Amino acid sequence: MSASAAAQLPPEARWLASGADIAAALTGTPGECVRPSDDPSTDYFVEIGRVAFMSPLLLGGQAARGGLSCNSCHVDGHGNPDFFLAGLSAAPGTADVTSSIFSKVRDDGVFNPVAIPTLIGVREKPSFGTAAPQSSLHAFIGSAVTDEFQGAPTPPPVLQGLVAYIEAMSADACPSTPTPLTPSRAMADVTRALAAASQAADKSDPSTADFLIVSAQAAVGRVHARFPGDEFGKTRAELSGLSKRIGDARNKEGQPRILHDLQREAAQLGEGLEKSRRGSLYDAETLARQSSWR
Repeated sequence: MSASAAAQLPPEARWLASGADIAAALTGTPGECVRPSDDPSTDYFVEIGRVAFMSPLLLGGQAARGGLSCNSCHVDGHGNPDFFLAGLSAAPGTADVTSSIFSKVRDDGVFNPVAIPTLIGVREKPSFGTAAPQSSLHAFIGSAVTDEFQGAPTPPPVLQGLVAYIEAMSADACPSTPTPLTPSRAMADVTRALAAASQAADKSDPSTADFLIVSAQAAVGRVHARFPGDEFGKTRAELSGLSKRIGDARNKEGQPRILHDLQREAAQLGEGLEKSRRGSLYDAETLARQSSWR
């Protein structure tokens, strides 16, 4: 692919296999398979985990710099048959979890990629992981972050949230058809992250609130990347402005109120972005044209 063509694709295209249907992969997902809960406390932690699952901030290091998150390999909790990174994958849908590319901790000096598994129903397993099996999902996720990716230790509520989110994944909750990836859906992710951050601030949990705020800001950045070029100058300016205001909310007095206002702003912006969807990198035809250079 030429450099100019690559620049006109979303960052997520960097870990898609050559020959993958980029338009399909980047404009739709299998859909989340999360069981609803009647417990507000469980719902709170599931929302935290959902944000963390999609946030490169969780993994840190090389993965974060490359924009990778849990969701990059496990799309909506499923596997990712189109995932491919040179040096990490032998075939599409595989990854070497004992590679030094992301961490020296688990490096075994052997190129031994394994198929990326689904996480749907994983809570039923007696043990978790292959390279360093753990007896609990809590221990496995914690070690995956610090050892497999050499990230910073996860704040306890965020780790608890990841466990709650993955444990809520169930095959009987999967949608019957793929879920379109649209600007409004992407901005809904921002809104939900801000809502969870507001709750964390209300609970006097500044470290979790800050993680969620920065994750929301990064999510706005991913939307911004889908509207390249001068023709979307106004849209990009609106997204940049929202991102700055989200960043400004960190550690501010009256944070829950500020975050509540930002939720409303993000939701309204998401509605407006749908009008600009055609021609953006949320549009399958536009992506298909760009990926034809690949």
